[in-house]
Amino acid sequence: MRKHLVALGVAATILVGCSAPSTQPAASTAAPETTAASAAPTPTPVPTQATDATAVATELKAKISSITGITTVTEELDSNKLLGRPNQYTSAAWIADAGATPGETGIDSGAVVEMFANEADATARSEYIQGILQKAGPAFGTEWHHQKGNVLLRVSGVLSPSVNDLYKAGFGS
Repeated sequence: MRKHLVALGVAATILVGCSAPSTQPAASTAAPETTAASAAPTPTPVPTQATDATAVATELKAKISSITGITTVTEELDSNKLLGRPNQYTSAAWIADAGATPGETGIDSGAVVEMFANEADATARSEYIQGILQKAGPAFGTEWHHQKGNVLLRVSGVLSPSVNDLYKAGFGS
């Protein structure tokens, strides 16, 4: 008999919960429902770091007057064929600088921003390039490298040291 009373009490509770609402609103701790038309837009978080290499290059362009253009590197443009490959850059951008050779691409245009999945991959890329340039000698060119976490900024040695200083300051390294 006791089991039947408990079952009857549970059934009554369920039925009361499904009945027509009373004239007094029930207190609720749940958030009120909103429709798509009345919902406030979700604020977009302010990024703490640029999301890709082109965004980093664009930030630099706003700070360095000698930057004349930015090219987002795509699979088709990537002469190194490293874009998106394991342990290589996930995005890249070429920066054309007035002090470099006009019309060139890559590092020859002035600077390159490369973004990697992690800091270790960016460091490995920097060390690899610097190692090759050191072994090959100055006839193969020089570069300054500035790194912040997973982002590598490569500045052509064709540019003057004072212009490199501008890149370094603008990059914040």
